[in-house]
Amino acid sequence: MTEGDEVAVLGVRVRLGDGATVDDVRALRAWLERDEPLEQLLSAGKLRIEERTSTDGPKGRLGPDIELVLQLLGDLATVVALTEYTNRAVKTWKNNRRRLHGGEPESEIRPLGSDGE
Repeated sequence: MTEGDEVAVLGVRVRLGDGATVDDVRALRAWLERDEPLEQLLSAGKLRIEERTSTDGPKGRLGPDIELVLQLLGDLATVVALTEYTNRAVKTWKNNRRRLHGGEPESEIRPLGSDGE
């Protein structure tokens, strides 16, 4: 690899929409960190979960301006597998939140671009 070559960052982005709070984002992060396949990747140092300020959401949207970014740090898992694990964990978290608090925020899960954003 030569200087100036971009390294693709593999991972997924999770953004909660209308009806979500910053506390919801943080609760979802804690949930993801305890989800078995994701927890194994985290423990092995193959995954990082970060909270980031969202800069490309639609103006005036009601959800929090924080998103979760799950970045693969090794080649142990594929983006397809990470997306599947994340989708399953987010769905379970939303079902649990609905039972406890009523309502459920919208969510968007999509792969990161080649620049990590």
